[in-house]
Amino acid sequence: FSTDNGEALASAAAAGLGIAWLPDCVTHKYLESRALVPIMTRYPLPVGGVYVVRPPSPHPARKVRILSELLIESFERNPHL
Repeated sequence: FSTDNGEALASAAAAGLGIAWLPDCVTHKYLESRALVPIMTRYPLPVGGVYVVRPPSPHPARKVRILSELLIESFERNPHL
């Protein structure tokens, strides 16, 4: 089974079709329900980042500022995302 869809890979692994090396944001619900269990924990995925890219301005548009704040709050509350 080969796909570039992380959710499909996690679902296939949870169904017993093999193993998958996926980030926590994809496997979180499967790990919580014990449908998947971590293996090879000595080989973690590289740490990535999430960035908000916007035009430079000391006063961004209200919708840009609100979205940026929402994303920051969401990732602080849910670090597995």
